[in-house]
Amino acid sequence: MYNLKDKVALVTGAGGKQGCGRAIANRLAKEGADVVVIDKQKKPDRFEDSAPGWKGIDSVVEEIRRMGSKSDAFICDITKSKEVDLLVKDIVGKYSKIDILVNNAGVKISQGPLETTDEVWNLHLAVNLTGMFFCSRAVAREMVKNGRGGKIINIGSMWSKVGSPHQDVAYCASKFGVVGLTQSMALQLAKHHILVNAVCPGLTDTGINSDVFKNTAQKEGISWEEARNRMHERAIKNFPLNRLGNSEDIANTVAFLASDESNFITGESINVNGGSFTAL
Repeated sequence: MYNLKDKVALVTGAGGKQGCGRAIANRLAKEGADVVVIDKQKKPDRFEDSAPGWKGIDSVVEEIRRMGSKSDAFICDITKSKEVDLLVKDIVGKYSKIDILVNNAGVKISQGPLETTDEVWNLHLAVNLTGMFFCSRAVAREMVKNGRGGKIINIGSMWSKVGSPHQDVAYCASKFGVVGLTQSMALQLAKHHILVNAVCPGLTDTGINSDVFKNTAQKEGISWEEARNRMHERAIKNFPLNRLGNSEDIANTVAFLASDESNFITGESINVNGGSFTAL
């Protein structure tokens, strides 16, 4: 267990029922942190999040408050720097500080290099990289002003490290950028005692691949559940631990990086992929 009591955390992209953002927010709250969650809309529009009773970030806030931590939900388009700057000022005005930022928000639309449109390319860079920078810049400014340092944790991907053979060239390019951004910020913010690291998941059983499942299901005339299961069965063969990752695996690593136990780690991009790179 890690002690995050009296810490204030901000988690982006936290409204998905099956997403890493929700799991991360809940894990940080379990460790005692007060957690602010944001998303671009109250309830994500992925079909996995259409379960009765699921209210997106409002449901996450309810879960956190039941644990005894403070929590609030905000709507923010992280690709717009003015919105991000205003949001961070509002949070600091209410909570007095931000100790931990988890840049989890992301998008993935599967298109190959010959099919990728300008819109899809620009969207990936805007959300996965530029939005991450806008959030990091705004929070880091407040951390420097506060004078107590802090932790910035970026969610990358296994495709932050190697080129992807799949139809996701824009996603892969944007996630490679996350590693460079992480290292650069770590070096330049170290003097302010702000530690910056990334977590790079392998294939994880969340909603990030819903676009792939939906397209495969339509092409093959099967349900999205069957398309998901086929994809997962193929992928598991490349995992020495013989299972996919889950959102809790990612949340566990984030909790470690958010804690004092990681106070001599910065600029790292940690693989959380069940040993799949070892098997290459």
